Amino acid sequence: MKKLIYATAFTVILAYNAPATIAGGAMQNANIPHLVGSAATPNKARFQGATHHFEVHVQGRALSEIAIALPDNLSIRGGIEVKNQSNQKIKTQVSVNNQKATVVFAQPVAPDTTISIDMRGIHTPGYSRNWGYAISGKMVGINAEIPLGRVGIQTY
Repeated sequence: MKKLIYATAFTVILAYNAPATIAGGAMQNANIPHLVGSAATPNKARFQGATHHFEVHVQGRALSEIAIALPDNLSIRGGIEVKNQSNQKIKTQVSVNNQKATVVFAQPVAPDTTISIDMRGIHTPGYSRNWGYAISGKMVGINAEIPLGRVGIQTY
C-alpha cells in the first residue's frame, strides 16, 4: 500500500511540473526572439520617474526593430535605452507616438544576443497596478511586425 501511495504522489508531482518544464524548455530552444524578464525600479506606485525594464533574447533572425504598446495613463519622459548582455549601449532611434514606442536599431541585433530595454522616467497615476506592455518586433527579411509577447510590470 505504501508503494502505491509513493508512486501516486510521485506521478502527481511530475504531472504538476510538466507544463512549466515543457514551456520553459520550448522557449529556450525556440528559434525566434522572445521575452525573458521584466521589472520596475523602484517598484513603488507613487514614485514618478521609475524605470520599467524588460529583456529580449534574440534567436533565429536578426532583430531590426521593436514596437512597445504603452498602457493608458502611462508616459515615458526619460527616453528608452537599449543595452546588450555586455552592458554596452546599442545605438537606436526611438520615437513615441500616442500609445506606442518604436525602437529602430542602427544595426540589426544579431541572434544569440540578449538585449535589455530600459524605459526611463515612467509617469503613472500613482496607484498599484500591473502594467502590461505588448511587445512586437521586425526581423531582418520579414517586413511584418511579429508579436513577441506581453510584459507585465507590477508596481505596489
